[in-house]
Amino acid sequence: MVRSPFQEKEGDIPVCPYKIRRLDRNDASSFREIRLEALANHPEAFGASWEEEQSQSEAQFADRLENGLVIGGLSDDGMLAGTIGVSKSKGIKTQHIGSIWGMYVRQTVRGTGLSRLLLSAAIDEVGTILRSLRLSVVSSNVPAIRLYKSVGFEEWAVEIEALKVGDTYYDEILMRLELGPR
Repeated sequence: MVRSPFQEKEGDIPVCPYKIRRLDRNDASSFREIRLEALANHPEAFGASWEEEQSQSEAQFADRLENGLVIGGLSDDGMLAGTIGVSKSKGIKTQHIGSIWGMYVRQTVRGTGLSRLLLSAAIDEVGTILRSLRLSVVSSNVPAIRLYKSVGFEEWAVEIEALKVGDTYYDEILMRLELGPR
């Protein structure tokens, strides 16, 4: 029997310590804070840079939340502990495809299962309106790759030197999850 990360011991009923919900414009300040933290702590993991996003106002972050899909995991004390975004392709011929972006969980709560909860919530949210989800992940992020594969994402390409941070280049693995006919 596989034990949930929320069980103290086998046989306990798992209790999730996080509230998983779609973020809205009222969450702009917390979203901006965690997004800038992610970009500062792991610049190799994101296409966006801290320098680009730190100049954006809280109102601009509120607009992103209003016009897009960002799901957050909040701890019991209301702290935004993790986020994941999904964008839908705008092209007529590609509107059946979505992209996962901005997956981040604070260092202090890694290993608690929050990443899996966020990813599952994102898939559930778009599973009936999209045919497939895509993402890119830096090739050195083994825990993230393992998580994505565990829910069914498959590698379909590697983009060599996809990102450059300072003088270092990073390859990204491109992955996709087929959600079914839409």
